[in-house]
Amino acid sequence: MIKHLKILTKQVLILLIFAILVSIASIVHGIFFDLDFEQIKRLTIEGWIFTFIIIFPVLIFLEWVFDINNRKKFDELERKVERLNEKVKRLEILKK
Repeated sequence: MIKHLKILTKQVLILLIFAILVSIASIVHGIFFDLDFEQIKRLTIEGWIFTFIIIFPVLIFLEWVFDINNRKKFDELERKVERLNEKVKRLEILKK
């Protein structure tokens, strides 16, 4: 369980950093690639925070959606490993 929390913490931190970079990139994209210089006012702290507030929850949701199938497989594999460990312990006891 603790290992899972460490992995989850790393994932959230990586998504947080990614959201920061995507927020800045999306603002810059609006300025330079669309040639809409009216969007330059979004390149403020308030504009960045607003964009970040939109981007970060979307990333968390996407991570959750793509992790659903992995979580089921991981739980299934954990159960199999636990059963195998029990069998190995029983065999060791019988050998003694």
